[in-house]
Amino acid sequence: MSLTVALEDPNSLVNAFFDEHLPHQVALIRPWERTLRQCASRRVAPASRSPHLVGAAIEFRLGLDLAQALPYADLAAAVCSTTGHDAIKALGYEPTSHVGLGEELSTWRKAGSLPANDLGDDRDLQTVAAKLCWQMAYIETVAFKLSKTSMNSTDALAAFWALCPHPEPPDESISVLLNLWRRYTTCAQSTLAGFGEPLRIRPSFASRFAVGDLLIGRTLIEVKCEQRPEESLPRTLRQVLGCALAESDDDIAVDHIGVYHAYEGSLVHWTLAQALQIVAADDHTSVAELRARFADTIAAERNAIEERSH
Repeated sequence: MSLTVALEDPNSLVNAFFDEHLPHQVALIRPWERTLRQCASRRVAPASRSPHLVGAAIEFRLGLDLAQALPYADLAAAVCSTTGHDAIKALGYEPTSHVGLGEELSTWRKAGSLPANDLGDDRDLQTVAAKLCWQMAYIETVAFKLSKTSMNSTDALAAFWALCPHPEPPDESISVLLNLWRRYTTCAQSTLAGFGEPLRIRPSFASRFAVGDLLIGRTLIEVKCEQRPEESLPRTLRQVLGCALAESDDDIAVDHIGVYHAYEGSLVHWTLAQALQIVAADDHTSVAELRARFADTIAAERNAIEERSH
């Protein structure tokens, strides 16, 4: 059982928790929806082929931009095992010691001045970066769906990629990714970077009951790449609130939440306390109390699943 699965079940205990304790979600969603509609005129046209890969790729691209130590190293290493390290270097990363290119990619870090270089204006470098992120998304999407295949190691992912036909991203997908990158640098990059450090990629909560996209300092950000995001705002809100209320597996208490809508270049964010005050049934209930109740809900949800399996 996971938060994602629980939210898909209208009869789950998790949804019952939100209905009882955080019922006034419309008050938060209405201004959020208005913001998205105001951004509709600048919405990037989505890719008609493999839109899910574009969504995963732009999430990777944001993480690679905001991090100082190379994230998603297992996926990047798989691609680079056949293509070399030029794409990683184009993103501003370099080995940390004299060991050089043979060093584990997970130890590579941003070069001191490279992020301020001409990367943002160099279409060739941006195309290389977009292609890398698309291929990483392809590996993750396809490899983990293969039955009877363990993809829990860098070696396994590299072996899978070596046997792949190495698909090239469709031109339209690269074009969309380049447009999404420009929208991000214009509309959200400085704000997201201002949330502080460290950056945690795909932070997990409540023993991996929930997994977020980006944890920047103490701000949890979900990255959405949807054609009609207005239709899924209630679920998106429950998703980000569920992660924020669950106990962090890294012992970092989330105190801000937000959602970045990539097609619109729209970033919405709140303090957790502010968001909960708006949506809570009782505005006197503290964040700590809601976290304790949600922890009980998660435990009960897991127990119910275990009982049904016997």
